[in-house]
Amino acid sequence: LTLEPTSPSAGRTIGDGEFRTRTGVSIVAVIRDDAPFPAPGPAFDLLAGDVLVCVGTADGVGRVRDLIAPR
Repeated sequence: LTLEPTSPSAGRTIGDGEFRTRTGVSIVAVIRDDAPFPAPGPAFDLLAGDVLVCVGTADGVGRVRDLIAPR
């Protein structure tokens, strides 16, 4: 899932999004400018253009997609 510049999650941390709590999905890596950041913790800052690598159910991943959708 790619974080768009107008996403409400851009400029916030993984913990701010409460993704696992809200969706049951874990963000297992973030790819930024072709550099992987495996196992990012809750304090990891999310930036526009980041690609989130998620593990969970299809429904849960869809809910993460909704949470990061541009506004």
